[in-house]
Amino acid sequence: MGPAVLWWALAAGLVAVHLYHAFSMVGPSHSFGSDGTDHQVSTDDRRPRGWPATFALSAALVYLPMIWSPTAWGISQVYFVASAALLLRGVPRGLLVAAPIVVTAVGTAVTGVDSRHLVPAIEVVVVFTALAGCLVGVTHLVRAVHQLDRTRTLLADLAADRERLRLSRDLHDLLGQSLSAVSLKGDLATALLPSDPEAAQSEIHSIGELTRDTLQAMRRVTLGEHTISLHTEVVGACALLSAAGIDTHHRLDLPALTPEVDNTFAWATREGVTNVLRHSTARTCSIVAGRREGTYFLEIVNDGAHRTKGTGHGLSGLAERTSALSGTVSARCGSDGSFRLRIELPGGTP
Repeated sequence: MGPAVLWWALAAGLVAVHLYHAFSMVGPSHSFGSDGTDHQVSTDDRRPRGWPATFALSAALVYLPMIWSPTAWGISQVYFVASAALLLRGVPRGLLVAAPIVVTAVGTAVTGVDSRHLVPAIEVVVVFTALAGCLVGVTHLVRAVHQLDRTRTLLADLAADRERLRLSRDLHDLLGQSLSAVSLKGDLATALLPSDPEAAQSEIHSIGELTRDTLQAMRRVTLGEHTISLHTEVVGACALLSAAGIDTHHRLDLPALTPEVDNTFAWATREGVTNVLRHSTARTCSIVAGRREGTYFLEIVNDGAHRTKGTGHGLSGLAERTSALSGTVSARCGSDGSFRLRIELPGGTP
């Protein structure tokens, strides 16, 4: 009873040491620094602390008992081979992986009953290689599953971040012009109230309609169903600018656009006109869209621009929209007080 318990204890210890080696290799292949940057983790960094000592312990648990029972305990070498394949690098790994298999096969061929046909030696090579390969393969499989799960989590987080950015960008662009229009119509109604109450009442009613339309548009934005068109936005922008007393000219000389290009130009028109109303004392504004040298362009130019430092959230969101279509955005103030917003998108062969 005593020797049997001892052999079982040795087997349990050997398996435990190998599992310690295997589990240490299942760690993440990437780490994130304090600045949020992604860093590749080398395979050396995933090896357990004190692995030379545990590897030596594995060798002792395998080869010391073989002094008393070389035949029965010889199969335990697959754990030593698997640990060597996981922990070692370069030439030492090749030697310590191949040596136990080769030595055991040669010893079996020399001392075996059927040594002339080398059948036992071939069986040793096949069995040892298959079992050690399974142990190593399971470790790599678990690591792959772990990395896949981590990648899926990161992709879900990225998707959530992109959706938050889309919502903030669309709501900013949507509410910017709508609230500017509400403010403009409210000021106009206040100015008209003493002299023309009916016109003031009409402006107040239009404010109510505008707020209801904006509320519905906000609901569509949250569901990802809100779409706008360039033609509709230009017509609405001209009406809004004219109501603000700004002389507006527009010219759209474009072929049929893809939904992505049309949507991007429409949002650009909304953002550009909102900036005219909020950040200028413009008297004139022009909106021109066309195609030149295989590129679609939209240009909004106004006078009375106020010089500001940096770029706002609206222009940043517009840059994100255009970069998604490999386009460019430029926004420049002229020396004469003008402001020019230009968006260019690839338009294929002219």
